[in-house]
Amino acid sequence: MIPPDVAATLRSLLLVDTAGERLVFRARTIKEGIVLFGNEDDLDELIGFVAAEANHEEDLRRQKRLDLAFRLLNSVLQQAR
Repeated sequence: MIPPDVAATLRSLLLVDTAGERLVFRARTIKEGIVLFGNEDDLDELIGFVAAEANHEEDLRRQKRLDLAFRLLNSVLQQAR
């Protein structure tokens, strides 16, 4: 489960492979938020792409959004393990 603003940030990723794009764009909206459908490895790879993009982002606002997405996805991954 991720909030809509984090899903929007994920949809804006530039440094992501095809599998990561599938994970992001396969997400579905439900009452409680947005659900990403994938396994732990998929999520771990996506976190890596978010981190890479955040580390190279020069726009501070976008970097903050990417950092938030990174922290939230890491939290979700830790709960899954």
